[in-house]
Amino acid sequence: MNVVELKDRLLNLVEIFEEKEGLLTELDRAIGDGDHGVNMVRGFKALPDNIDDSSMQSLLKSTGMTLMSNIGGASGPLYGFSFVKVSQVVEDDINDKNLKTILNTFAEAIAQRGKVELNEKTMYDVIKRASEAAENDEKLTEEVLQSYADLTKDIEATKGRASYFKEASIGHIDPGAQSSVYIINALIGDE
Repeated sequence: MNVVELKDRLLNLVEIFEEKEGLLTELDRAIGDGDHGVNMVRGFKALPDNIDDSSMQSLLKSTGMTLMSNIGGASGPLYGFSFVKVSQVVEDDINDKNLKTILNTFAEAIAQRGKVELNEKTMYDVIKRASEAAENDEKLTEEVLQSYADLTKDIEATKGRASYFKEASIGHIDPGAQSSVYIINALIGDE
C-alpha cells in the first residue's frame, strides 16, 4: 500500500465513523461517558484539512497530530501518539513485512501511553492481538479484528472510566476496542 492508498483509507474512516457513531456511542454509554462516537467522527472529520501526504511518514505524523488535537478523552492522545510513533518506523510502502513493525509499534505506543496490558478491556486488546497475528503470518481481516474486540465483552474493565463500573462492565464491548477495529483495518489494507 502506497501513500496515496493509505491516505484514501484514512480519509475514508470519517464515513466509517459516521456510520458507526451510534454503535460507539451506545457502547460508551454502557461503560463510559457516551462521547466516543462523536469524538471519533470529530477527529477524522478534521483530517482532510490537516493531512500531509508528501510522504508516508508525513501522512502518519500529521494524522497523529490531528487526532491528538481533535479527539477528546483518552482516545485522542492514545491514537495520536500511536500514529506519530508509527510514522517513525514506516517505510514508503506498507507490505506484509513492515506491517509487522507498524502494528508492533502501534501496540507498544498504546501500552506505553495508556499503561495497559492485554485483557484489561481496552483498545490495546485488539491492537496487541493484531500485532501478534501479523507476527505469526496470520491473515488479518476486519472479521478477525472484530473477533478481538468481541473478546473484551467478557472482561472486567480495570482501566479508564469503564473501570468505575467494575463487574457491571462485563457484557459490553469496549468502545476503544471497537474503534480500533476500524483504524487497524485501514492500516492493514486489502491484502
